[in-house]
Amino acid sequence: MIEDAKKLLDVVVKKIGGEDNALLLNGGASSGFLPSHPGVIESQDSVCLTLRTASSEAKGTLTGFGFLIGGYGIILFLFIVFFGGGASGNWWILFISILIIIIPMAWEMSRPPSLPIVFNRRTQEVYYDMKGDLYYATWDGIEAVAYEYSIVNQYSGSIVHGNLEIILRKFGAPNNRIVLNLSGVPAGKRMPTLVGIWEYLRCFMIIGPWFDENGRRTENRNSFIEKGLASSAVSSLDQLLEGRKLLSKERQEGEGISGTAIIYWFGSYFFFPVAFGEFCIQKIDRTRSLKHWPDVVQERLGPNGPTSRLIDIEEDYMVQKQQELEELHERMRKTLPR
Repeated sequence: MIEDAKKLLDVVVKKIGGEDNALLLNGGASSGFLPSHPGVIESQDSVCLTLRTASSEAKGTLTGFGFLIGGYGIILFLFIVFFGGGASGNWWILFISILIIIIPMAWEMSRPPSLPIVFNRRTQEVYYDMKGDLYYATWDGIEAVAYEYSIVNQYSGSIVHGNLEIILRKFGAPNNRIVLNLSGVPAGKRMPTLVGIWEYLRCFMIIGPWFDENGRRTENRNSFIEKGLASSAVSSLDQLLEGRKLLSKERQEGEGISGTAIIYWFGSYFFFPVAFGEFCIQKIDRTRSLKHWPDVVQERLGPNGPTSRLIDIEEDYMVQKQQELEELHERMRKTLPR
């Protein structure tokens, strides 16, 4: 088991074969780099900053393809009705198309939401949910490991990857620890970017909640924060609609229309159901996420929540839960027939 960031650094150094591309960072001291927006921020206010996880960004894909296949199935049915002599004998196309839309959407909405990584300024803690288990870290004394490495293959050559990782402990089982990546997709991440992301998180926890591009505290949101949050809020639907504008831009420039613009324009319509399905599911998923945190986290995420840390209440909380469990067993023993 990797107990702390220093041991994690040793493992990383052995893995990548050298210390030049790995760095140990401290949450209480500046690294000398300027803050860089993580690009995966879900929300940021005066109390909490949340980061999207890979599982949350993958939500809605199945629904999106259900919208795509089912939607075009409905269009096919309407085409048959209006141009093929009526719907007689073809109602099954409409029925199957509706099922293809409804079933994936209902299944994804019935599953527990993907909870974000939460940085709580009030309690100076980091929260993370992994398969229903609560993991956390206190910011006091926290350390992170930033490292970059290259992956080589015959098609794309050498591509630089990078990770920014911290150690979290399980609530109620402090010896159970995990490594958590904070920097999102590894591909293309270089060391300055990783350290800049850490500085952004450090500024939020120590200096913030609002600060400028130089890491200096400001009283209100500024353009640096607003631009970063706006870029993080861009969805696959936004990107698809933006690609639709490329054709009109090239037409206005008067230098001809490229094949790329035509492909983007066609794709923006053809794949619209996929992007729209992902957008809907992810938006619903985020609105549901707060209610799925354990009570000890929910109360600390509120505007007037307690300032006590999980590490301070962990022992008493587990004793209380054990007592409640024993009382439940006792009631069940008395209730059930012998």
